[in-house]
Amino acid sequence: MLTGWGAHVRRHAAIGAVEVALVWPATVVAVAKLLPALAPGWFPQLGATVVNLVAAVPTLVLLKAWGMLRAGGVTGPGELRRWPVLLPLVVVAGLTALPGIAGSTPTLIGGVLLVLSIGVSEELSSRALVLEVARPLGALRAASLTAVLFGAEHLDNYLFFGAHSLTGTLWQMLEAGLFGFCLCAARLVIGSIWPLVLLHALSDYTELYVPGGPPDWLQALGMLVDLGLGLALLLWYGKNTPTAGT
Repeated sequence: MLTGWGAHVRRHAAIGAVEVALVWPATVVAVAKLLPALAPGWFPQLGATVVNLVAAVPTLVLLKAWGMLRAGGVTGPGELRRWPVLLPLVVVAGLTALPGIAGSTPTLIGGVLLVLSIGVSEELSSRALVLEVARPLGALRAASLTAVLFGAEHLDNYLFFGAHSLTGTLWQMLEAGLFGFCLCAARLVIGSIWPLVLLHALSDYTELYVPGGPPDWLQALGMLVDLGLGLALLLWYGKNTPTAGT
């Protein structure tokens, strides 16, 4: 079954990317609804952390079955000398954290484990699996499609978890899509998802635990950085990787 599906997604990259992009959110919703409430005082985010880790399993199974672990940037750190291309996003996260973080000690420590689980799970799904399935479309098209699908995944926060209003969810989808676009470009340039996991975790941590969240001007700046850096990295990748396409 997996072999046949793998052949299908290789023949139909765009459709295949949409199909595999549904695996992660479907798993998250199913596990979250079936799992009993897990929020002990010593680890308030235990349930959410477990959900994200379990949701990573189907993605790993598909990457392994289709021989995409290495190509998807899962098996190594990539080009270490290229990790600094992510520094502009680190600066944006640092600006977000300037007001300071707030919460109890268990909340802040548990938050580290939560955001790492989110980073691992979402990067495996989006920047490893979905992007690799979409790669035959060319770098720009693959990154754009993956970004749109990554942003759309956040609709489940509104549909199933009531975490945001519809307006807030649409705004989150836009932010996530642009962030995902930049991370796609960075994965192609660096060749690994692991620096993206760390950056993703840092960004989520500042979003979750800085009181009041970032001001509007900083959110706008972050989106401009995501788009501009993503385009710059894709341009560099296209010029330095003859077979990459655009």
